[in-house]
Amino acid sequence: MSPSAFVTPRMTTNIVQPNKHLVDTGVMAIVRGARPERITEVADVLVRSGITCLELTFTIPSMVGLLSQLRSQLPAHVAIGAGTVTSIEQATLALDAGAMFLVSPSISLPLLELTRDRRVEYYPGAATPTEVLLAWQMGASAVKLFPAAMWGPSYLQHLQGPFPDIAIIPTGGIGINDAANYIAAGARAVGVGGPLLGDALSGGSLFCLAQRAEMLLKAVADARRQRP
Repeated sequence: MSPSAFVTPRMTTNIVQPNKHLVDTGVMAIVRGARPERITEVADVLVRSGITCLELTFTIPSMVGLLSQLRSQLPAHVAIGAGTVTSIEQATLALDAGAMFLVSPSISLPLLELTRDRRVEYYPGAATPTEVLLAWQMGASAVKLFPAAMWGPSYLQHLQGPFPDIAIIPTGGIGINDAANYIAAGARAVGVGGPLLGDALSGGSLFCLAQRAEMLLKAVADARRQRP
């Protein structure tokens, strides 16, 4: 039986589309780490390098306060959201602190309902065709293919065959040199964490961080231009 037999058609109201900066750049920078002291500097470098969609994960100590701080320090146009959101309590704390979008490692129907009610972007994680279709038809802004490295660009390309209209953002284990392959396979954007940040959060070169950010943005832009 087709997965569509288990879910209703995609909702056409109260769906919040992906933010302009994610759509324009094709990159969501995922910031996570046990040492938040340098995150403000790292975020500033990413934004000045052209990455203007940032996800701060709940694995960062005192993430909610840090998110609020960045909202006040970074330019108003920068889209800052909360990641690794797994509960209504986390979602509410993040939204009250100014999060502009939420990202989860899996599908959460309560979070889908909350984000629809509050008119906030939501990117739930999914892996199988059934999960991808369910997340999309329940009103996700886009579907986070996670963990992307376990499946690879060819899997995404096969998914886009039956689901050409579903916006998919592969995330998890994507290197800077891999990003173009995911875009070529049909990704709307890519989420990149460790390979982009490198050792910047632990005292590494911010100049090298800026170089990696620029390389990633160029790779995505070039792949988009070459895509039919």
